[in-house]
Amino acid sequence: MNEQEVVDLMKSSKSEIEWDTNCDKVKAAFGGYPDFWFKAIILSGLMDKTMGAGSSDIKIQSFPTPD
Repeated sequence: MNEQEVVDLMKSSKSEIEWDTNCDKVKAAFGGYPDFWFKAIILSGLMDKTMGAGSSDIKIQSFPTPD
């Protein structure tokens, strides 16, 4: 699987479940996310175009520590 094949696969995702399944396929093929993932999928805007605006935003959540 090359970069263009990964991009095409991710573009074909029609739901969050399909996106996750396709991510698993990519990770299996490369032994994790490939080096080009961030540039080709995140920075290019592909994730937001495919999954909806803001889907690539990093969300940080903190949990209160018990007393």
